[in-house]
Amino acid sequence: MARRVVAPGHSCFECRRRKIKCDRSLPCSYCARIKLKCSYPSWRSNKDTPGESDLAAKVQALESTLQSLEQKITRIGDLSHVNTELPNRQHQVEREPQSPIEAAHDLPNSGQSSTPINSQLNSTQHDTVTRSTSSHLLQSLPFNSSSGASQSLETTHPPPSHIAFIWQTYLDAVDPLVKIFHAPSIQRHVMSISQGRKMPDAATECLMFAIYYSTVFSMSIAECREEFGEEKVRLLQRYREGVERTLVRANFLSSKDITVLQAFVLYLICGRLDEDGPDVPTLIGLAIGNAMKLSLHIDIPGLSTFEVEMRRRLWWQICTLDVRVAEVSSSEPFIIQPSLHTELPLNINDISLDPHIGELSPQPGRSEMLLSLVRIEISNFARRIVFSDQFCRINNFGMMNEAQKCQAIDEFKERIEKQYLSHCHEAIPLDCLIIMSSRLILAKLKLAVYKTRPNQHPEMPVRANYKKACEKFLEQACELREYIRGHRWLWLFQYIEWDALAYLLLDLCITLSSPGLSSNEFITTPWKVVDGIYKYWKQQPDVHRDRGWVKIEKLYSRALSVKKSVQNATQAFQATPSYCSQEAHDQPEELSNDTEMQQQCESSLDSASAEEAQSSASATELPGAGTACEWNASLIETYWEVAGHGNEGF
Repeated sequence: MARRVVAPGHSCFECRRRKIKCDRSLPCSYCARIKLKCSYPSWRSNKDTPGESDLAAKVQALESTLQSLEQKITRIGDLSHVNTELPNRQHQVEREPQSPIEAAHDLPNSGQSSTPINSQLNSTQHDTVTRSTSSHLLQSLPFNSSSGASQSLETTHPPPSHIAFIWQTYLDAVDPLVKIFHAPSIQRHVMSISQGRKMPDAATECLMFAIYYSTVFSMSIAECREEFGEEKVRLLQRYREGVERTLVRANFLSSKDITVLQAFVLYLICGRLDEDGPDVPTLIGLAIGNAMKLSLHIDIPGLSTFEVEMRRRLWWQICTLDVRVAEVSSSEPFIIQPSLHTELPLNINDISLDPHIGELSPQPGRSEMLLSLVRIEISNFARRIVFSDQFCRINNFGMMNEAQKCQAIDEFKERIEKQYLSHCHEAIPLDCLIIMSSRLILAKLKLAVYKTRPNQHPEMPVRANYKKACEKFLEQACELREYIRGHRWLWLFQYIEWDALAYLLLDLCITLSSPGLSSNEFITTPWKVVDGIYKYWKQQPDVHRDRGWVKIEKLYSRALSVKKSVQNATQAFQATPSYCSQEAHDQPEELSNDTEMQQQCESSLDSASAEEAQSSASATELPGAGTACEWNASLIETYWEVAGHGNEGF
């Protein structure tokens, strides 16, 4: 875009602040280079409103200073304003410049004095900058409900008759999987609101909308129609808006109310799986920053047992979400090991917790926290397995090769089986789901270890151990998805097995193009599993919006084409001997054993087989020799496009 020249004799605010020469364009070359908003003081004569231009310049200069500081403040670990220095600070991850959301939590609290901003601004200026910052950040959020913030939320709440049903559904379908708060304490508010009483406070209203949203998300389309008489997509849209508007109203950027953070995290956990949900990879930094401002990552002495337990539950749900988001986005977790100073939540039922209770010990065996604890343990262990060597070094993890990682997974699985899964009863649907989902997640860890990366032999991705791990993983995924008695909890496990599905399709294409393969070798477990999973996702319209689905369809079409060609070739091969045998039987006896006739038949068979194999290879654009150099480059490229699409988390 062409730059225009402003009146001579004026410099922009940023060049004036830095005391450098300005070329007086809009934007000027300096602001354009560092990507700052370029603005100039209003053109006024000196006799008009003296001093107003200088005041505006000062305000703009303060905002420019703040934007510059936001990009230079250290990462989220500095947010723990508890006068406790985290160990190994110098080993933190070097990241890209922070977004406004992350940078917001690196700003100091107004009560602190030894900060970069306080060293430059007096108290009046600091208040002005703080208000300006809050407004700027609210405008920059992925969701911004400022346009409807003044409107009443009464019409957005469900009717009282529906609130009790929503709460009971939440207890059945969501709470067993995501233990994020103390259900009996929240139930008192829910029952009061369902009876038409006034909402206690803004924080409770945030949590109520998060409960509405997560409950509707866990229900099927048919259930929403039957229970609410509305489409699920409209209900989700309404309660999404409710969550976002109440969070903005509660000033969640600076809120120190743990209930507000509980609502926000519950919204992100479910929204991560919602096609139209919030931008969780962006907002996870905000959740971590708020949690560290509340010092959730530290067990603070002097708090009651109940408070400690609620803080631990919330913090470790955030840690689990951090790992899952990093896996999906092919990045690395924000939280590093030196920040993990709090113990795991207790293995205990909600009924055993009370705000006035004293010391507690974890109960042996199974509790309501079992699935949450298993997911927390696995995600914490995954930090050592699935991320880069640099991340492991920063976290002071021991470096492991592929064999050592596989051994560590096997040992970890034995501990999980003994400590948690051994207390489950397969006759109980939720227990059975805990067992199946836990083993599935552990199988995915093996996939992460065996998987070849694009920078590691991209021209030859086929590996026998990875193929076996893919088969096992897809079999377990099918088993979990087909478990009818656990259907109400499957909303948390609605992921697409992109990598494993694409890999087996590629492997089938390559294997079937090899010579000497019969159709009986093809109709085995891999194809049945692949075909079943493909047809399942084919029936889900939402998945078709994902860019990876087009690549999956291409690989499936190729594999199906090769399958049919091989079957046709095999049938032709099987039919020819029968014909030759009959022809030989019809000949005179003296010719029936003639060597020349046998050789002619064999030659005819070889020719037909070779011709059919060549036709098969040509029809699918696949090689017949089966060497790495001859593999179809477009198929392998398609696989890498899917494999680099991101790992779906659990």
